[in-house]
Amino acid sequence: MVRRLSLAALAFMACGPLELRIDETKGVPSLSGTTQVDLGSFTCGEPLSSGDFQVNTRQLEGACEFTFTHALEVLQTSDYQNIGELKTAANLVQRIELTIQRLDFTDGAGATLSLDTQVTSASLHLGGQQVASRDELRNLPHMVQLSGAALNELKAKIDARQPATVNVQAIAVLPNEPPPPARIGLAYEAQPAIILGPGEITIF
Repeated sequence: MVRRLSLAALAFMACGPLELRIDETKGVPSLSGTTQVDLGSFTCGEPLSSGDFQVNTRQLEGACEFTFTHALEVLQTSDYQNIGELKTAANLVQRIELTIQRLDFTDGAGATLSLDTQVTSASLHLGGQQVASRDELRNLPHMVQLSGAALNELKAKIDARQPATVNVQAIAVLPNEPPPPARIGLAYEAQPAIILGPGEITIF
């Protein structure tokens, strides 16, 4: 006979917390990246590449859209050994939160492009989920809770204690007038937090 025992009951009997937050204070690394691409002989619509980043471009009316794509490792194999809370409870991921601390589009000199005048549209996506709009990027830090495929993909890897990787996309639209800079760069930083909580176990 299969009986199901809620871990919520176990937590209650043990008088322990129902949720456990694992973030930078527990050793979860921040997500960050930076790159620059040369636009000197570039025609909008052509793909660009820079190191680990792939940059796709799309011609819009009076503007060019730049999509920076980068695969980020949220947790490495060693993190499951170094973060004690993940050694035995990795299969109880309830949700994942992301605090976006920085996202800058820059010119060749490293100066940040204005989200009011030089970048007419901007957004940040994680695992296919939009996690920040241009308005939200104006007012960082910004916290978002992952959902759908973005959450499920990471949760499945963490449950299996495997390296957890997610695709990050940063999108910016630059008008043709004034002309865009000779180089465009990207710099971002975000801090994930993994929240563990009551789940369900099966007793045979």
